[in-house]
Amino acid sequence: MALHPELTIVTPAPLPRAPRLTERSDDELMLLARGGRDEAFDTLIRRHQRPALRVALRYLGEAALAADVAQNSFVALLRALPDYRANGQFKAFLYRILLNQCRMARRSERSLQRALDQASIAPEQDAHEVLLREQRRDVERALLCLSDKLREVVVLRFGADFNYDEIGETLGIPTGTVKRRLFTAKAKLREMLEEG
Repeated sequence: MALHPELTIVTPAPLPRAPRLTERSDDELMLLARGGRDEAFDTLIRRHQRPALRVALRYLGEAALAADVAQNSFVALLRALPDYRANGQFKAFLYRILLNQCRMARRSERSLQRALDQASIAPEQDAHEVLLREQRRDVERALLCLSDKLREVVVLRFGADFNYDEIGETLGIPTGTVKRRLFTAKAKLREMLEEG
């Protein structure tokens, strides 16, 4: 049976593939998590856990406390799901929560004591490793002596690799203020490290 010359067979176009969770934006993942998709929130955690932990560690100076603070930040983020507005500001939103958690931990007497009580150096380490570790401790101690305003810009710049605009967005301050605080923080750190 021959087809009529005016008739053509139309094959339906393939349906577009839904993006995988790892391909979704942070805002999309937050909305999916709000809708009950737990795996969307898990994807957010996997995506942001390491940078958040790095910032908390630089802010607080102790790994165990930083891990607790980072975890508490994600718990606070989960609690904030119903109120979250998807406006492209997820990173700033998350890091405001993280910095707030860091401030709360820093205020407690126990966290300050833990930050000062560093583990002793193992005797089998060579002299170079010991020197590097001591220098790192000196920087961490000096960082703890900075005001919260100065410490925040330092940890976001060097712990989270934020640019000046992202820091300003996160802290709600102009870019010029970010640059000034970073300059002041570096000068104070340099002064403290030269004295110590």
